[in-house]
Amino acid sequence: MHAKLIWFTGLSGSGKTTLAEKLFSFFVGKEYKVRIIDGDAIREKDGKNRFTPEEIINNNQRIIDLCIDLQKDYDYLLVTVIAPFENTREKAKERFSNNYIEVYVKADLETVMERDTKGLYKEAMQGNLKNMIGFNSNVPYEEPVNPAIILNTKKETVDKSFSKLKYFFELK
Repeated sequence: MHAKLIWFTGLSGSGKTTLAEKLFSFFVGKEYKVRIIDGDAIREKDGKNRFTPEEIINNNQRIIDLCIDLQKDYDYLLVTVIAPFENTREKAKERFSNNYIEVYVKADLETVMERDTKGLYKEAMQGNLKNMIGFNSNVPYEEPVNPAIILNTKKETVDKSFSKLKYFFELK
C-alpha cells in the first residue's frame, strides 16, 4: 500500500496548515495512518529560511523525497507547503501518479497580508524579507492549473472549507 499524497498549496497565510490539521484529525478518527509534512518545518530543520527560487525548489524536492521514503508507512501524507512553482507540483504529481491529490487553498494577497499569521508580509514590506512568495515579483506564486479541489478561504470560513474537503474525501 502506498500513501495518498495530499498536497496543500497556496500563499502563506491562506489556511493550508489549519485545513490539513482538521483533515488529519478526520483521517485519524477513521483509523488511518496519517502524517503531516509541513514545508516550514522542513525548511527550518535544514536551517534554510530564505526564499530564493533555487532554495524553494530544493526545499520542495526534499519534501517530495521525504514523501517517497514515507509512503509505504502511511495511508495519507498531508503536505502543507506554498510550492509556488507549477513544475515542482508536477514533479510530485508525476512521482505519485494517481495517489497525488492537489488541494489549492486560495486566498488573494490582500487577504493573506491582513492575516499575516507569521509576520512575513510585514517583514517583506519593511524590506527585511527580499523574496516573499507571491509578494515580490522575484518569486511569483503560480496558481495551480488543475487542482483536485479549490478551497477559497477568502470567501469561506475554515469550517465551510473543511466541510468541502471532508466531503471530497468521503466520496473517494
